[in-house]
Amino acid sequence: PSFFKPIFKEFEKQIGKLKKKYFLVLIVFKEKTKSLRKASKERKKWIIKSVSFIKKKIKKLSKVNPILLFQLREVYESSENKGEKDSIISNQKINKPVSKIGSTNWSNSSLTEKKMKDLTDRTSKIRNQIERIRKEKKKITTRININNISPNKISYNAKRLAKLKILKRINARLISKLSPFFNFLIERIYTYMFLSIINIPRMNIELFLKSTKKIIEKFIYIMKESKKILIKK
Repeated sequence: PSFFKPIFKEFEKQIGKLKKKYFLVLIVFKEKTKSLRKASKERKKWIIKSVSFIKKKIKKLSKVNPILLFQLREVYESSENKGEKDSIISNQKINKPVSKIGSTNWSNSSLTEKKMKDLTDRTSKIRNQIERIRKEKKKITTRININNISPNKISYNAKRLAKLKILKRINARLISKLSPFFNFLIERIYTYMFLSIINIPRMNIELFLKSTKKIIEKFIYIMKESKKILIKK
């Protein structure tokens, strides 16, 4: 027995060290799983908040002049078609079989940058289109004043009534086209968000959050610009 005592002591020391290492690994693993759960919960909360925020902004947008929204839809569709063609060309270039290993993150980030560039181009086009609509409406009102209304025969109230009738006719034609525009806008926003959520495991989370935040800021900026123009009118 005296011969085996030092061997047993050494054996017990090694077992104690292994137990300590095992407990440390368990503690670190538990902390990591907790942090991952918290991050996933925060991500879900952020996505729900962003969706509710977009819905509120769309409700506010539904109160805007239908003539302005119809013109914005035409600009958005044309720029969207152009952006889709550019993204298809960029995807074809990226997906060439040069190096398949480690290229997933790079392609996702480049596609996100491309989408942001397309979004800025669309914003500038929409801003120019809003300005053009404002100028056209001024021209229409001046034509009504010059051609259709004679100041010697018609009073001020009659002039206002004539203008309102013309605007009602234009609005009646375009109100029926408002619901397809809102459906199109909501569909594009949800499609982008859900595609981004699906690609979260393959792309950087910070990049996804930044890109989504920029899209929401651009959307708010467009609404503010349209409101400013309507207030000027």
